[in-house]
Amino acid sequence: MRIRARDASARLGEVPTRGGLLRTPNFLPVYNPNKPLISPQEMKDVGVEALITNSYIIYKNPSLRDRAISEGLHRMLAFDGVIMTDSGAYQLYRYGEVEASNEDIIRFQHRIGSDIASILDTPMDSVVDRKRAEILVSITIKHAEEWKRLSGEVEGTLWIGTPQGGLYKDLVRRSAKKISELGFQYYGVGSIKRALESYDFWTQADHLLFVRSFLQPDRPIHFWGIGHPATFSFFVAIGADTFDSASYALYAKDERYMTTDGTLKLSDLEEFPCSCPVCIRRTPQELKEMDRNERMRLLALHNLYVCVKEMRTIRSAIREGWLWNLVQRRARFHPYLLHALRKTLEVYGRLLSEYEPFTKRRAIMYLGEESRLRPDVQLAARRIKGIDGRSFRTELYGDVPLGLKYAFPFGQTVYLEELEVSQEPKDEEIVSALLQYQFGKEASEILRFGELRLNRSGKTGMPRDVFLSDVRIGFIRPEDGLFVPSLDGARLLVKVLPFPKGRIIVKERFRNAVARGTTVFSHFVEDGDPDIRPYQEVIVVSVDDQVLATGKTILSFSEVRFFRGHPFVRIRHHVLSRVE
Repeated sequence: MRIRARDASARLGEVPTRGGLLRTPNFLPVYNPNKPLISPQEMKDVGVEALITNSYIIYKNPSLRDRAISEGLHRMLAFDGVIMTDSGAYQLYRYGEVEASNEDIIRFQHRIGSDIASILDTPMDSVVDRKRAEILVSITIKHAEEWKRLSGEVEGTLWIGTPQGGLYKDLVRRSAKKISELGFQYYGVGSIKRALESYDFWTQADHLLFVRSFLQPDRPIHFWGIGHPATFSFFVAIGADTFDSASYALYAKDERYMTTDGTLKLSDLEEFPCSCPVCIRRTPQELKEMDRNERMRLLALHNLYVCVKEMRTIRSAIREGWLWNLVQRRARFHPYLLHALRKTLEVYGRLLSEYEPFTKRRAIMYLGEESRLRPDVQLAARRIKGIDGRSFRTELYGDVPLGLKYAFPFGQTVYLEELEVSQEPKDEEIVSALLQYQFGKEASEILRFGELRLNRSGKTGMPRDVFLSDVRIGFIRPEDGLFVPSLDGARLLVKVLPFPKGRIIVKERFRNAVARGTTVFSHFVEDGDPDIRPYQEVIVVSVDDQVLATGKTILSFSEVRFFRGHPFVRIRHHVLSRVE
C-alpha cells in the first residue's frame, strides 16, 4: 500500500491490483449477478471505482460459473474497475454450511480473475456462545493455513485474511496474530452482525481497533458489511480503508432514501434534499407513482450516489486535514454513533495518536465535548507540558506557552467562547517554545550559540527567517507557524538533543544517497526517535550522528519497520550536491 496523504488514522492510499489501482478509502457496492438491480456499467457511471461480488453465488450457478471461467470476471460483469470477491462466508454465517470447500473457492476466485479475494472465514454475531466461537476460530485459522499452502498457485490475486472471534477478545487475539503471521496482502475485519443491526457502533469500533492492533500497518484493512454513508468517516478515521455493502439496494427495496444525516422514508418526502441526477430530474411524487421495480432502481441509484459522494468528501478531508471535523459532524446522525465516537476516543486515544499527523492544513473546530478527546488535541496538550515561560489559558489544551500563540494547533483552533489573546510573544519566546514543542525541551539550548534575530513578513508582520548572529538556522512556516530547520540549524540541534531525539538515522550504505537529496525510504532506516509522527520536521543523520539532510515525515516511526520500500522522509535540505 502506498500512502499519498493522511489524517487521523486514515490513509489516502493506492493499492496496486492486477485490475488497476484501488484508491483508499473506498466503498465497494455489492453486485449480485442473480439479482442485478443496478448494472456494473450504471455503477461506474455513478462513480464507483471498485465493486464486490460473491464468488460462491457464481460458483453454485452452472451458467454463471461457466461464463466466469471462459470469459473472466471482468468481461462477464462488463466492469473494468477493481473487483473484489467474497468467498461465501456470509452464506456460511447465514445458513451454517456451503457446498464448496475452502480450497475449491480459493482456486475458483483466482481462476476467474478476481483482483482481491477472500478465504472462507467464519463470521460471528454478538450472541455466539464461547464453545461455538472457539470452533469457528479454529476453522478460520485452518482455512487461513490452507491458503498459505496454496499461495504459490494463486499469486497475482490479493488475498484478504479476516480474523474472527466475535466478542471474545482472547480468541480475536489468537486469530489476528495467526492471520498476521501468514502473510496476507490485505486484512479484513468482520462487522459483528447483530450489533451492527442494532446500531451498536461502539462494538464495531472496539472490534476494529482491537483487531487492528495486531495487524501489520502496511496492509489495507477492509471492514466487511459497513454500508451507511453517515458512518464511513468515523470508521475511516480509526483505520478502515475499504467497505462493502448491499445497503444501497436493500434500503431501496424498503423504499428508504439515504442521506449523510440519516435515512428517510420515500413516503414522507415532498422534496428531495439532494441534487444527484436521480433527484434533480424527478419529484418524490413521481417516484411514488412509478412501477415498483423502476422506483427501487432509481432509489438504489440515489443511495449509491450518496455513498460515492461521501467517499469523495472523506478523501478531500484527508488531503486537507479536516477529517476529525467531518467525523464529529457526521456523529450527530445517531446518538449511538456519537456515543461510539466518545468512547472510542476515551479507550483508544493513545493508539490513535500514534498515527496522528503532527500538523494539518485546516483548523481544529470545537464541535462538542468530544473535541477535548481528539488525538490531535491530546497529542498537542501532552507536548506542551514542561515548556517554561509566560502562557495563555485555553479550553482544549490548558495553559499554552505564549510563544506558540500562532503555531498549529493552538493558533488554528476555533472555540466560540474563547477570548482573543491580547499579549504578544517576544522573539525569543516564539523560537524557544517552537524548538521545545517540536524537538524537545533541550532544543532551546541552541539559543546560547548566538544572538537571536527574526526577519518578519512585510505584509503580515509575522516572523519568518530565524538567525543566530549571522547564521540562518531556519524559518517559521506561514501556514502553520511551525519551525523548519536549515542544515545549520539541524547541526546545532544535534549538538544539544540527546540521541536519537528529533532524528532519523539511516544505514551507512544509504548515507551518500540521502546526503545528495534522495528520499529516505523505509528500508533506509536504522533507528530514530520513537515519538516521530507523520508530517513532522526531522533531522536525518548517519549512524555516527552526522547531519545528512532535513525533511518532513510521511509515516510514524512505529510504522517504518513494516513498510517495504515506502517513502518515509521527503528531503528538504541536503548537505551534498545532487550531481557527483
